[in-house]
Amino acid sequence: MGIKTKLKLIGLLPLLMAVVFGATAYRGHESLRELRDLTDLADGMQDQVEQVESDVHRFIETRADSFRQEVYLLLDSLDIQAYVAGQRFEAPSAPAIVAELRQRLMRTHRGFMELDALYLPVLNAVGIAHIQQLAQRIQIELSHIKPLLHRLKHDSHRSVVDYSDTLWKTEFILIVITALLVLALMAPVLYRVATALHTLSRGTRELGQDGIPPVLSLSGKDEFSRLALDFNQMSRRLAEAEAVRKRHTAELENAVKDLENFSYSVSHDLRAPLRAIDGFVAILMEEYAPLLDAEGLRLFAVVSANAKKMEQLINDILALSRAGRLELEPRQVDMNALVDEVWNDLTEQQGERSIQFQCEDLPGIFCDPRAIRQVWRNLLGNALKFTQGRDPAVIEVSAERREGMIRYRVKDNGAGFDPAYADKLFGLFLRLHGMDEFEGTGVGLAIVKRFIQKHNGQVEGTGAVGMGATFCFSLPVQPFDESEDVHGRERIGG
Repeated sequence: MGIKTKLKLIGLLPLLMAVVFGATAYRGHESLRELRDLTDLADGMQDQVEQVESDVHRFIETRADSFRQEVYLLLDSLDIQAYVAGQRFEAPSAPAIVAELRQRLMRTHRGFMELDALYLPVLNAVGIAHIQQLAQRIQIELSHIKPLLHRLKHDSHRSVVDYSDTLWKTEFILIVITALLVLALMAPVLYRVATALHTLSRGTRELGQDGIPPVLSLSGKDEFSRLALDFNQMSRRLAEAEAVRKRHTAELENAVKDLENFSYSVSHDLRAPLRAIDGFVAILMEEYAPLLDAEGLRLFAVVSANAKKMEQLINDILALSRAGRLELEPRQVDMNALVDEVWNDLTEQQGERSIQFQCEDLPGIFCDPRAIRQVWRNLLGNALKFTQGRDPAVIEVSAERREGMIRYRVKDNGAGFDPAYADKLFGLFLRLHGMDEFEGTGVGLAIVKRFIQKHNGQVEGTGAVGMGATFCFSLPVQPFDESEDVHGRERIGG
């Protein structure tokens, strides 16, 4: 039986006992009311006996017909009430008292009839002595009736008290039985609930091997046992998922190692042949240039240029790999000094270009200066590259605070881009301009995105063809938790 069913039954038990208690109390109070009515009946009969005694004396003195009739009515009423008391009174002494009472009333009735007969008109001579004798006999009977009524009243009152005590005890016993039944039914339920909660809470707090919760053991077929079964099934699924995660982690670690080996191979094994190709082409062009026509010289130049592009692509790939695995060392950074440093390095190679550079006061931020230096270098470098042909080139740097972040912005009046392809800006090797228009490998913005994501920040770009472009990156004002970064790490020096 489930816990819910047991609780419902326990909830119905007090209701059922309340119905029984109400029925018992109702019947008991009805019986108690009847006993009180009998007490009132006995008390009223005593008053009527007093009235009979008084009316008999007045009849003897006045011989008035009204007193005679009232005595007859009172005696008849007393006889009827005595019969009713005999039928309703259940005390052991009641039958004997009622029987004697009715006999006394009959004698009184006969005595009064004899007394009444002495005053009929057909009787001419009535002896005073005979009348006094009858009156005395009636008085004796009435004097015997009074203690009988008193005993009847006393026994009735005692019955009321006894029945009241019995009724109170019965009600108390019903209340105690109800409480004991509820306690007897609730005790195992409460024990089950306490035991199950203890087992479940311990199972959720304790961790077994590999952080998997232990198997819970709860016997029975109630809700808690089903909950334990569901918990164990969840633990098994979690263990299976943990095993899959470990396998994938091992595969990922192997892939990272392979990537590191590949990076090492690219940086050493591929660079050397490319440099050799470029060097030998330079030697051939230097020593055999007089023997080559214009087409031959052009072809040698194409080979040399492509070798240099390949080397640059390899360098960019390595830079992106290092960006993903860089272990950040955040600290408070002066953005104004960092931007000035990067801008001065970039403008040394721009010759006599007409450039208007506007940089607002930039708030400092808690970040890794090496990573953010590379972000500024790539964004400002792109601004310089894509404003070639503009006279003057206008490049603006600004910042604003927004919802717990500082948003830095680089805006230029360069070539811009089609906003329909804005989602491809930060993809690896994705270019929105041809190689004949602007040089590059399509890796710079991917590096920017990688570094900003490692800082738990955001990056975006907007623009229009021929109208320039604006690139923004946002960094959190509060120091970030680098443990949230999911990329690999590598400490890079220099």
